[in-house]
Amino acid sequence: MHNGQDKTEYTQFYSSFPYKSYDQILAEKRRRSRYRRGCFVLCLIFVTGLTLLAFLILLSTRDMEDGGSGTQDDGPQNGVFTPSAQSGEPSESAVIVRDVRDVVKKCSASVVGIVTESYQNLSQSSAGSGFIISADGYIVTNNHVISGVDSITVMLESGENCVAYLIGADAYTDIAVLKIEAEGLQAVELGDSDKVEVGEAAIAIGNPTGQLMGSVTAGVISGVDRNILVNNHVMTLLQTDAAVNQGNSGGPLINEYGQVVGVISAKLSSSTYEGLGFAIPINAVRPIVEELIANGYVSGRPLVGISGRTISAMAAAFYSLPQGVLVDSVEESSDAYTKGIQTGDVIVGVNGERVSGISSAVAQRNQFKAGDVITVSVYRKGTVYDVEITLIEQANLSDDYNF
Repeated sequence: MHNGQDKTEYTQFYSSFPYKSYDQILAEKRRRSRYRRGCFVLCLIFVTGLTLLAFLILLSTRDMEDGGSGTQDDGPQNGVFTPSAQSGEPSESAVIVRDVRDVVKKCSASVVGIVTESYQNLSQSSAGSGFIISADGYIVTNNHVISGVDSITVMLESGENCVAYLIGADAYTDIAVLKIEAEGLQAVELGDSDKVEVGEAAIAIGNPTGQLMGSVTAGVISGVDRNILVNNHVMTLLQTDAAVNQGNSGGPLINEYGQVVGVISAKLSSSTYEGLGFAIPINAVRPIVEELIANGYVSGRPLVGISGRTISAMAAAFYSLPQGVLVDSVEESSDAYTKGIQTGDVIVGVNGERVSGISSAVAQRNQFKAGDVITVSVYRKGTVYDVEITLIEQANLSDDYNF
């Protein structure tokens, strides 16, 4: 009796659930999945529509603020300023390329090309530029343009070639003065490099590659008071982004008034980076030029009379030597030669100050003048001893001796 009642209850309970096959269950799952996807797509369309509507309303508002024309103004587009289409004139914020034609007309006749030859190999050894500083033919250029050559030819704007004579050269500042036999030449106007400011116009005229006489490049002064190590001493230079190439060396860097504010040196410019050119400020060049014309060299400049090179930390450790200046040669007319300094010695100090290389040794030496006596500390065969040396005048020896 009890079993029959249980069976009845079981039948009543489970008969309330309709029977579904496996296929029916799968079909229902697919319908629910399609329903969910449909709802997602509808929501996405709704949100996209609202976003597009908001964007259109924003554009309409901006057009109304600009006068209701619905067009773009003449302001900056992607950071580039364009001329006004209505007036044909540049807008107030437009970037205008400076017209340097007047500067070129004023200065081009004063800029010369320089070609040098060596008798040893009968070939062109270098080419550069220069500029005329007097009507009777004095010309300023870089020392490295004419260093070690046998023949110098100056090319004038007119196409005339003139034999040039070296009046004087200074390797220390990389300045040289030449002279040609001519009269009535157009000389440049020299400016004041101390008044040069970053951002002002800078024009270079010269003979890049030695074959493009009279080439003009223009830019701005990118920096002033740039301290650059040149020939073992620090020079304070002007920096410009006007294109500077081999052959521009010795040419003028000119301001917007047609005044020379610097002497370009491609030797100091970088081939690794673009837009980096350097020029020796004309205020630093003036006294050098005056000395070269008067004496053929810069008087009073001190020299120990040694040609040397820096011993790096790695080389010092490898050869068991102290860091300093390794002596390669000694000028026989110098007091250093008389006092017995020899090739292979190492200069480790000047006046009690430790020197780690040629640049620091030169910096110590330059605190004195020719005729002064300094104390040089010399390392030889494991011993350091001091020698008192009278400084000589560099004269024209700076090409061969750097300390």
